[in-house]
Amino acid sequence: MSNAETFHKQPVERRTDSRRACLLRGDLITSGGRGSPVAVMDLTADGARVAMQRPMLLPTRLTLRLSLSEGSVLYDAELLWRSGLNAGLALSGRREDLGPGH
Repeated sequence: MSNAETFHKQPVERRTDSRRACLLRGDLITSGGRGSPVAVMDLTADGARVAMQRPMLLPTRLTLRLSLSEGSVLYDAELLWRSGLNAGLALSGRREDLGPGH
């Protein structure tokens, strides 16, 4: 296989569910409780692609808070990939956001 063929090889698709385009407001929350706003661009049952407003360091494990019309939900998130201001997250542990003090 030539270098050109290797370079243009398509990545392996690992999603078990089809990706759904969306545009939701969210926040990435680190273990210290600090949140940074993101736009959720794609969502599946177990993953999301988010777009950050500015470059930032991301830990491997964090929390994604989604703002929905009926309230906020939290997901445990694991950083899978990153490209520029975009990041791919594996999601698990969905729960309602009860707000501060709960």
